[in-house]
Amino acid sequence: MDNIKDIVNTVIGNMASQNPDEHNKAERIWENLLNEKELRHTKVIGIKEDTLFVCVDSPAWMYQMRIRQMSILKQLKEDVPGVKRIRFKMGKIK
Repeated sequence: MDNIKDIVNTVIGNMASQNPDEHNKAERIWENLLNEKELRHTKVIGIKEDTLFVCVDSPAWMYQMRIRQMSILKQLKEDVPGVKRIRFKMGKIK
């Protein structure tokens, strides 16, 4: 049986990926903003309205990303101005 977190992340990802070009652009920018270690523990799920959804694999990385959230968002807004916030969700990074 699937873990409920994985199901929720899949549903959010499907809903958020309605505009694949914007999602791909946000994902490329995300990969350029974070270091290699951070990228191993995070994954962009998608964009829904003005929110970028990101999956993190542990509470420690959730905390770390929340510390950096405002600086990442500031840089992200330069290339994807429609994104006004980042929401982090716990789940598996595939």
